[in-house]
Amino acid sequence: MGYKITFRDLVAFVLGLAFINVGIDHFINPVWYEPIVPSLLPDATFWVYASGVFEILFGLLFIIPATRAWASVGGAWMLAVLYWANFNMWYNNVPLDGKTFDDIWHVVRLIIQIALIIIITWVGQVTPFKGREKLHDSLDIFKGRITSSGFESGDRIVVGAWKESPFGEFTDIMWAKPDGTRVLIAPNQEIVDYVTAMYSFDEVLLEDIVTTGEDRNQKVKSNTMELDFSWNRGLPIPFKRSLLFISTVELFFAKLFFGTRTYGVTKNNRKEWYAIDRVSKIKSATAQISGKGAGKFTHMNEPCKFGFSEAPKKPSSCEVRTHIF
Repeated sequence: MGYKITFRDLVAFVLGLAFINVGIDHFINPVWYEPIVPSLLPDATFWVYASGVFEILFGLLFIIPATRAWASVGGAWMLAVLYWANFNMWYNNVPLDGKTFDDIWHVVRLIIQIALIIIITWVGQVTPFKGREKLHDSLDIFKGRITSSGFESGDRIVVGAWKESPFGEFTDIMWAKPDGTRVLIAPNQEIVDYVTAMYSFDEVLLEDIVTTGEDRNQKVKSNTMELDFSWNRGLPIPFKRSLLFISTVELFFAKLFFGTRTYGVTKNNRKEWYAIDRVSKIKSATAQISGKGAGKFTHMNEPCKFGFSEAPKKPSSCEVRTHIF
C-alpha cells in the first residue's frame, strides 16, 4: 500500500518551499538582511549566510516525512532565535529599504512568528498537538507523583507514589544518607529488581510502605521512616507533549531552571522520559528516620546520584508520567 498524503504533508510542502526560498534569498540579497542583524554580532554578512543555510536545511528536512519531527523542533528553535533580529529591528527602529515601521507592524510580525512556530510544531506532531505515541504499547508507563526534599541532617529523600504502573499502585523511597550512601526502600522484590536494574543503590530495604494524603499533602510511613509533605497548588502544564519534545526542548529548560533532566538512558540501557504535568513548591516537610527527626527541610545541596537525573534542588512535588522503553 502506497504512502497516503495528508493535509500535514501539504502544509509541510508549502512551508518547506517558502523557507527554502527565503533561505536562498539570503544569499542573493544579503545586503537587504544585514541591517537587522544585532550589532553585538560581528560580521553581519556571515550571520545572514548562516541564517540562510539553516532556513534551507529546515525547509528540506521539513518536507521529508522521515525527518519532519526533528526538523519541527529545530525550526521552532530557529524562529525563536531569529526573533532576536526582528526585535533588534523593532527596538532600534532599524529601517528596511529606507523605511521604518510602527509598533503595530512589529506586533503583527511577532504574532505571525508565533503562529508559524505553532503550525510547525503541529505539522511535526511535536507539541502540544500530540496523541498516542507510536511506541505506546512497548512502554512501561508510571503515573503518579514524585516528591523530593533535603533536610538539615543531610538526608535527601525522593518519594515516588505511583497510582498506575505495571506493578499496580505502590510507593517507593530513594534515600541518600548524609555520607552519600544510596538506599532504596520498596514494598516487594519484584519492584526492587526492576528499580535496581535501572538505578544505582548501595543498600536495599524491603518494607511495607503506606501512603495517605489529599491533593496537596502526603504522609508516607515505613519501618525506617515517617514522612509528611505539603505543597502549594503549583504550576500546571495543561497540554500533552510528545516524547521527542520532552527529550529535546523540555530537557533544555528543565536543566536550565530546575537542574533536572526529563530524558536519559538508565544503567541497563533503557530510555526514560519524564512528562511533568504539574510542578508544586513544598510548603512544609518533616522526616523521622529510625525514630530520629531529620530537622528542617532544605534545598538538595548535594546530588543523590541515583541515576541520570537529579531531583530539583528546591523541595518540590511533581505530578508526572514516566515512560520507559
